[in-house]
Amino acid sequence: MPTKFPVERADVLLSKSDPGAVDPNLLIAELPLRTDMTVADIGSGPGYFSVPLAKYLYDGKVHAIDVQQGMLDIVVKQAEAVRVNNIETVLSKETKIPLDDSSVDIALLSNVLHETSSPTRLIRDVKRIVKKGGWIVIMEWKKEEMTVGPPLKERMALEDVEKLIDKIKLPITARRVIGKSRYLVLVEK
Repeated sequence: MPTKFPVERADVLLSKSDPGAVDPNLLIAELPLRTDMTVADIGSGPGYFSVPLAKYLYDGKVHAIDVQQGMLDIVVKQAEAVRVNNIETVLSKETKIPLDDSSVDIALLSNVLHETSSPTRLIRDVKRIVKKGGWIVIMEWKKEEMTVGPPLKERMALEDVEKLIDKIKLPITARRVIGKSRYLVLVEK
């Protein structure tokens, strides 16, 4: 069973000085965003991307979704610290997201697929919550040996993510390298 990142080490996930970190602004620049959109940050952890997204989406909303309440508690503190009030935290099951069908414009899965026991079930549920014309954005660690990030055996190769997307019958519109350690896949619904 894949390991979840421990809440006790959430500070590592919030560190912009981590050599494997992707600047949230770099990710935001890659997304097909408008300021009035609703974004689901699935596997939000402590809010590394949720809070910067909420700042950008000043007329929109961010659902910070995680399976660990401790991570969501940190999201709330992070949002309060910068006076952001358009984040809703959502405690979720691993493969069943408690949001309505077709309720989000973009679903972001950042470093999540390698932590779930059933990536196929998760991605099918993600498809369910995204509006027609919306986007699924997947960012994962490159399947390469590195001094940072999850062990190589837990990482998902780009080809494996492509096969996963093929199962839900949606087109991949872009594949990109982001930062030194990750790749990004954009899927349109």
